Amino acid sequence: MLNSILTASTTGDITFQSIILCTLASLVLGFGVSAVYMFKGKYSKNFVITLALLPALIQLVIMMVNGNLGAGVAVMGAFSLVRFRSVPGTSKEILNIFFAMALGLTTGMGYIGYAVIFFIIIGIVLL
Repeated sequence: MLNSILTASTTGDITFQSIILCTLASLVLGFGVSAVYMFKGKYSKNFVITLALLPALIQLVIMMVNGNLGAGVAVMGAFSLVRFRSVPGTSKEILNIFFAMALGLTTGMGYIGYAVIFFIIIGIVLL
């Protein structure tokens, strides 16, 4: 049940159905991260939208890289540039950004079951 849905492919190609399934899971989990972040706290509308969409964007990038080392290093460099070009936030905001990114990475690798379990555990701790 917790195996990657991408390992079923023998050719290494990603199917349209797996992209849609992973994207829907990323969006649901992203909205969950936003809900956890908004619980009993001050927040801005733009940051909440960012948290909701970040897992899906990360997931799509990871699925498109699909094992290509050069593209993976380029993506890692782009993520680090985005972090240093943004306004520093509070520790709670940074934690939630990493939470959303971790969910996006997990669903991008096809481990939707692990992403859900990870969301439940970390979400409960944050609440």
